Order: sequence, then structure tokens, then C-alpha cells
Amino acid sequence: MEQFVLSAEARTEFGSRASELLRKRGRVPGNIYGHKEANVFVSLDLKEFSKFLGAGHRFVTIRVGAKDEPSVVKEVQYDHMGSTIIHVDLTRVSRDEKVQVEVPIETLGIPKGLSAGGVLEFPLKEVLVSGFPQDLPERITVNIESLELGHAIRLKDLAPPANCTFVGDPERVVLTVVHQKIEAPVVAAPVEGAPVQPEVITRKKEEEPAEGAEPEAKKKDKEK
Repeated sequence: MEQFVLSAEARTEFGSRASELLRKRGRVPGNIYGHKEANVFVSLDLKEFSKFLGAGHRFVTIRVGAKDEPSVVKEVQYDHMGSTIIHVDLTRVSRDEKVQVEVPIETLGIPKGLSAGGVLEFPLKEVLVSGFPQDLPERITVNIESLELGHAIRLKDLAPPANCTFVGDPERVVLTVVHQKIEAPVVAAPVEGAPVQPEVITRKKEEEPAEGAEPEAKKKDKEK
């Protein structure tokens, strides 16, 4: 994993108002913690950090004054729209100590199963990777061109980066091509209180006597 250095400023004021003022200056508040050292409260340039994060990086050295803090991005909080970073948590790491980091999975190619009418499902978009900070990958690339309809790629099918291992159930599905679902038409249930349609009677009506003819019952009485 490529090493990045981001400059930070120490924070001395806290609370929602102080954080709002930082964001108006184009900065994002953050905390650095771990390794049994005191927490360090910093602010980072929002554009620089967003660019760093958008490239898929997680391992970074935060430079606060004259001190460097090798860190891994642990959590990023966004605003209610999910578009702007409002807070960052980083945990200290050592180059000779393994850490676990969520790494994004990216696909390469178009699955063969799509031409057979299948649909690609991608339930696992990030995978937990364990390794030394300098060995952690920026992303895991998976070639899916040979993926056929009804087949799946599981975690055990992925090759971990050098000196790293995947953490999690090896049988977990990463990608799969499934049959397209065709939903049956929905029949609306009758609404309570709605007028009931009259029953259509298809039974043949009894034959009525011809005009001027006597009813069958009276005719039988006369014959007696």
C-alpha cells in the first residue's frame, strides 16, 4: 500500500459549534487514538482527505506539528445526505504490528452469465484484510468475465495479497449471477365496504308457457 502523509492541525476547541466552524473553513475534525497513548484531536483539510480516501487508501501518516502518527482510517462519518465527511476516527499502527482493515472490492470485466439472461449480485463490496500496514492493498480486484449463470465467487476463491489474509467466513458469497426474477401480477383484494357486484346467473330460466296456454299445474287438475 502506498504511503501518504497528511498534515493536520491540533484541535483545542470541541463541541458541535467548534466542529461547524471548522467545516466552514474547509476542514474536518478527527481523533487519533490507540497504542495506549493519549488521544490526539486534530483537524484535516477536507479536500485532501476526501481525495486520499476516494482513491481507496486507508494507511496514512498524520503529521501534527513535528510528530508523525502512522494511522489507519477506522471510521468516517458523513452528513445526513451521505455526501460530506463530518468526522474521522483514526487508530495508531506500527509497521511491525498487523492490523485489520476493510478493503474495497472492484470488479473487472462483464460476467458470461449476463448474456444468458442473468443478473449480477454483489453482496460483499468490502473485505476485511489482516496484514502489516505497509502490505495492505488499496483494493482487491476480481476478474468476473468467466462467471456463469447460477455460479458464485466466494471469499475462498479470492487470492489474498502478499503477506495478508482475509478475515471472515470463506464460504461467504462475494459475487453471483442469478436468474432474473419475474414477479407474478398482483390481484387486488376486495375493499371492505365496497359495493358487491351482482352475481351473473347463467342457469337457463324455466320455460314460460306460451301466451294463451294454460299453466301446467292447472292443466293437470282438469285432467283429473
